[in-house]
Amino acid sequence: MISQWYEPETGSAAHPTAIARGLQARGHQVRVLTGFPSYPQGRTYDGYRMRLRAHETRDGIELLRVPDVPSHDQNALRRALTLTSFAVSATAQVGWLRDADVVLTYLSPATVGLAAMTLERLRGVPYVLYVQDLWPETITASGFLPGDRLNDAAETVIHRGLKRLYRRAAGTAALSPTMARTIGERGTVVEPVSIPNWVDEEIFAPAAPPAARALPEGRTWMMYAGGMGDVQALDHGVRALARLSARPDIGLAFVGDGVARERLERLSAELGVTDRVLFLGSRPMTDMPGLMAEAAAQLVSLKDLPLFRGTIPSKVQAAMACGSPIVCAVAGEAADVVTRAGCGIVVAPEDEVSLAEGFVAMADMGSDDRRRMGDAGRRAYVETYSAAAGTERLEQLLLSAAGRRR
Repeated sequence: MISQWYEPETGSAAHPTAIARGLQARGHQVRVLTGFPSYPQGRTYDGYRMRLRAHETRDGIELLRVPDVPSHDQNALRRALTLTSFAVSATAQVGWLRDADVVLTYLSPATVGLAAMTLERLRGVPYVLYVQDLWPETITASGFLPGDRLNDAAETVIHRGLKRLYRRAAGTAALSPTMARTIGERGTVVEPVSIPNWVDEEIFAPAAPPAARALPEGRTWMMYAGGMGDVQALDHGVRALARLSARPDIGLAFVGDGVARERLERLSAELGVTDRVLFLGSRPMTDMPGLMAEAAAQLVSLKDLPLFRGTIPSKVQAAMACGSPIVCAVAGEAADVVTRAGCGIVVAPEDEVSLAEGFVAMADMGSDDRRRMGDAGRRAYVETYSAAAGTERLEQLLLSAAGRRR
């Protein structure tokens, strides 16, 4: 497996880590080529030192960590260096996987595909893509690059590279049917399949609130847990709270970190809602189910961009697995999942009025109705989005691809 992100990182690393463990539990030998942990702070974790290569074993899974230039701020050049430096390092050392039957490439970011394609060309090792983000849209539509001319140039270059990557893949999975169809239209030989993300079920399950509560009592709390970037459109959450001056019983708690945190803290101060908007910082993954149980519902939010309409953020599955209701401010596939499962309230993305109404509706429905909503989400997760269901489908795709090894 090749993934830029892996445990002990949180957020983006949770799913690839869960995939590796799930495949190992089904009897497969799994090795992971990955980077040194730096997400989301943008600096190497304590206990690690950036070097040419480092071997590590976690839960019986062998890892090879290779260097990159860590950065997770808003500077486009530094972020580009983070993505391309890992791609170069992984490609230079991808020979470590030369004896693999098949390579699962966790395609977030898309630059990770360079290493897999190089190994396939040089050693004939087939690769399967597990696509998490649509590129180049993720880069161009999110404002990562300044200026139309630079966006157009980047889009042309990325499209050409991805066309070759898709065409040579022995299999492709995407996290939603819409995304799978879109990728299929871009030149895959093997028809892409939809395999929604799942979560680490040893961690994410219904839990009781901890004895030492993080959220003050006396309010009904909504919670956002995860990376705090620009694409999450979290300023609308703060503005929604500011509109609810007549409802001081409703609060919003942010758990996590990212480039948008300081701006959100300033905004909450400017709007005078610092008593009702809390920033709890990053917490260990193992603490999350208990923290989530303190809140009435989990907020899932993204900008209203076409590329996100085929996306199901993993926060949806995490909330469902924990039996937590959802306030979903995402259009498209994510909204459909929440609606079908009956596990939350769907509101218009980037619309603080609609979001404020959603917060009020969730607070006013009462704990029994919220519990029934959470139970519905838990049932839907087990039936459709669980690790057992997802790992089995991914395993079949990998086994089929392994038969193509030259």
